[in-house]
Amino acid sequence: MTEAPAVEQQIQRDVHVEALSPREPHPKPFTWPSSMTVGQAALEAATAFGYVGGNPTLQNSTGKALDRSLTLEQAGVRDGDKLEVIDAGGGV
Repeated sequence: MTEAPAVEQQIQRDVHVEALSPREPHPKPFTWPSSMTVGQAALEAATAFGYVGGNPTLQNSTGKALDRSLTLEQAGVRDGDKLEVIDAGGGV
């Protein structure tokens, strides 16, 4: 008797966050799939705030810069988080 391998079902889930920028006094809301990388989300947010170039990433409310190669889920981003757009090499 053989058993069929367990099929892992991945459910696409969105995270709803607010992003802040040193240039902009008001946060902007974003909805991203949890499978998006931090780098992709940071680039989208940086573009929305008018940044061009650089190496943007996101920083959480504890001041930790998130690894650009991780997905938002892997980086621990949750609904309602407030994130700041920063440059991975320093300030934007």
